[in-house]
Amino acid sequence: MTHEELMSSNRWQVRFSYTCTCEPTCYYAKDGRHTTTTYLNGGEQELEPEAIAAHLTCTTRQGVEILEVWQEGDEERDARLARRRRAAADERRGVWWGMGGAN
Repeated sequence: MTHEELMSSNRWQVRFSYTCTCEPTCYYAKDGRHTTTTYLNGGEQELEPEAIAAHLTCTTRQGVEILEVWQEGDEERDARLARRRRAAADERRGVWWGMGGAN
């Protein structure tokens, strides 16, 4: 699957939590854990939740607990693609996220 096909298909997402190792514990970490939502890439969606957790533990942080794995709907995909098109148009115009309040 090409990069463009991957980006325009309904992508798989995972919501997971992991233990906060910050000192002191972050004020937004609920029960001492951070929660993150991200996309699965490279065929990870074909794995079982336990295998995804093991992969995330190796590549991100220790103590990963998978909360949800789902495939985005058509509306979510369309919104993601629209955001991506707007960001690309902004970059072509010379406006980008790192400008702060300068624009």
